[in-house]
Amino acid sequence: MVDAAPERTEFPLDEHPRLRPIEVFPIHDRGRRSLVLRDPSDPSINPIVLSDGAAEVLVLLDGQRTLRDVSNALLLRGASVTEGQLRSFLKRLDEAGFLEGPRATHRFQQRRAEFLRQPFRPAIHAGGAYADGLQELAEMLAAGYLHPDGPGSLPAERAARAPSLRAAIAPHVDLHRGAPTYSWAYKALAEAQPAELYVVLGTCHTPVEGHFAATRKTYDTPLGPVPADDEFLDRLGRTWGSDLFAGEFSHAGEHSIEFQAVYLRSLGLGGDEAAPIVPVLCDSLHSMVPFGRSPRDVALVGDFLEALRQTLLDDGRRITLIAAVDLAHIGPRFGDQWPVDLQHQSSVDSADREMLDLVLRPDADAYYAQVMRDRDARRICGLTPIYLLTALMQAEHRSGELLRYTQWVDADLSSSVTFASAIFR
Repeated sequence: MVDAAPERTEFPLDEHPRLRPIEVFPIHDRGRRSLVLRDPSDPSINPIVLSDGAAEVLVLLDGQRTLRDVSNALLLRGASVTEGQLRSFLKRLDEAGFLEGPRATHRFQQRRAEFLRQPFRPAIHAGGAYADGLQELAEMLAAGYLHPDGPGSLPAERAARAPSLRAAIAPHVDLHRGAPTYSWAYKALAEAQPAELYVVLGTCHTPVEGHFAATRKTYDTPLGPVPADDEFLDRLGRTWGSDLFAGEFSHAGEHSIEFQAVYLRSLGLGGDEAAPIVPVLCDSLHSMVPFGRSPRDVALVGDFLEALRQTLLDDGRRITLIAAVDLAHIGPRFGDQWPVDLQHQSSVDSADREMLDLVLRPDADAYYAQVMRDRDARRICGLTPIYLLTALMQAEHRSGELLRYTQWVDADLSSSVTFASAIFR
C-alpha cells in the first residue's frame, strides 16, 4: 500500500532508461497482437497494453543506452520515431511504474516503509485471484473439492487416530484455475492429524534480497489472520547465520504464501486458535547456482538447507512443510515461439511426470539435473521450494505420493501452466 499523499510529478527520466523486472506478454484481440506489461511484485500498479511495435523499444531499455542511443538504434532498424516521441513514450512508461529511476525508487521506498510499519501482511490478492466475500470464498473453496478435477468430496471428519503428514506440495496458481488441484492436498491435510506448526516455502516471482526471506507479520485473510511463529524464525535465523529478514518486503506483493494461508485458515488448521506458520519466500536457484553445479554444493543454498533441517530437528512440535509451487510455464506468453498444441502438451506432460517421480522418490539432485537438462526450458516456477522440500524428505527417507497433476492450457493456446498436489507421510 502506498502512502495517501499525492505523488510528486517532477521526477526526471533516467539518463539511461531501463525496464524494471516486469512481465511482458502478448495478447490477441480480433486478430490484432498487443503487449501487456504487468508488475507481479506490485498489484497496485495497473497493467498497461501497448502496440506490438513497442517491443522494438522495450528490448533496447537495458540501462546501458542513453535516450539518444535508443533513438539512433530505432532509426537503424527502420523505425520512424523522433526523439521527442520516444521521450513521450518513455515518460508514459515511467509514470505507469515500469521504468527504473527516481520515480520507481521513490515509490519503492514509500511502499517498503508502509509495509514494514504494518503489524500484518494484508490479503492483497483477495477479490482478484480469489473471492473476498466470506460466502463467496466459502463457495469457491467448496466448489474446488467437488469439481470433477477435484477429489470429489469435502474433507471428511478426521479419524481419532489419523496419522500426520510430514509435507505437502500445493499449487500457487490463482484459485479460479487451481482450486480443484489445491483441494487434493488440503483435503489430505484436513483429514490428517493437524500439525502444531506449518512451514510454508513459497515461490517468489521477483528477486529476493538475501535469497531466502521470512516475515514475522501475521498473514491476513478474508477468513481471519494466520500468525507467524517468532520462536522458530529466531532459531532458524541464528542457525543460518544470515539475515532472514533482509528481503522481508518481498512478502508485500507475492501471492504464493497468501493462498496457502487462505486454505489453512479455511480448514481451521492455521490461525489464532490453531497452528502458526513459518512463511519463507525463496529466490530462484538460477540466481544462486552456476550452471553445471548442484545446489547442495553452493554454500548459499546448502547452508540454508542445513539450517532449516537442523531447526526442524530441534523443534519438538509436530510440523508439516508445504511447498507452494507451480510447475511448467510454456507458450508465447512466456517467450516461446510456438503455440501450446497437443504435441507440446504431451511433451510437457511427460517431462513433468518424470520430474515429479524424482521429487517423490525423493532425489533432490536428480530432480534438479532433470530440470536443468534443457536449461529449464519449461520454466519450473517452484524450482527452489521443490528442491528444498525434496532434499529434506530425502534426508528423512520419506517417499511421496502424487495426488493430482494438472495442465492448464489457455483457450487460445498462448500459454500453459502446470501444477500438482502431493503429500509425504
